[in-house]
Amino acid sequence: MRDSTELPDLRMLPSGSLVTHEDCDPRRVEKLSQRLRQEGLFKHPPIIAEIPDSDLYVVLDGANRTAAVQSLGMPHIVAQLIRYEEPFVVLDTWYHVVAGMPLDDFEVALTQVTGLELEKASLEEARQALADHRAAAYIVCESGVRIVCNTRGLFCPDTALLNHIVSAYMGHADIFRASNDIWEIQKPYYPGITAIVIFPRLCPEDIIEAARTGQKVPTGITRHIISPRALNINIPLWVLAVDWPLAQKEQWLHEWLMERMNSDAVRYYSESTFTFNEY
Repeated sequence: MRDSTELPDLRMLPSGSLVTHEDCDPRRVEKLSQRLRQEGLFKHPPIIAEIPDSDLYVVLDGANRTAAVQSLGMPHIVAQLIRYEEPFVVLDTWYHVVAGMPLDDFEVALTQVTGLELEKASLEEARQALADHRAAAYIVCESGVRIVCNTRGLFCPDTALLNHIVSAYMGHADIFRASNDIWEIQKPYYPGITAIVIFPRLCPEDIIEAARTGQKVPTGITRHIISPRALNINIPLWVLAVDWPLAQKEQWLHEWLMERMNSDAVRYYSESTFTFNEY
């Protein structure tokens, strides 16, 4: 590797020591399980951080991959350990593009499930309301912007409330991740788009608490930006499955890493990257 950037901290760990902070998508877990069995390779390690005062780790990114490995009964997993603080990781928010659900049904379900109201607003007003904790979320649709609000006071980030919001359309619509709230940008890419749902920004303490207590954050709304990040490690699946002691697998991982370094197979790319084969 012709670069002074520090290598990612790859660890061989018991798969049961990894705890997800968000719900998994059963359909994606099943697809990932099938791909793992077919390819026999573990490509992208989940990103993890230590849960203080425990022997457990919270999965910051890669919940579905972790669940797929666990569902296959693999006793161990390779993960990338990071320090859960800036500049090593930045916690951002994904938005949900909801598609394939009539808008009227979507709005009725949202108000019935949450007990909240939808209030018309401009995009700037909605953004400010969310930043000021005067909204639980806001939605953008063809007919305009709606704040998800009530008259009871301020909204602090609440995983239970976020789960209620997502449950209004989970299972009734297709859900995609997006990083902006501009209708004109998102609409051309999603036929049958219903709305964009914008969530409040969480903090690392919220994520650690969700993992510690089992109160999951809805799937696909936390976005951890990590640098550097390990991809395409291509660990043979048999290594995770074989009945070796953990120490023996740790030694195997160390020797594998040294072999990768000696053969000049490790590359660091500082450019922003799009991947077109992500699962």
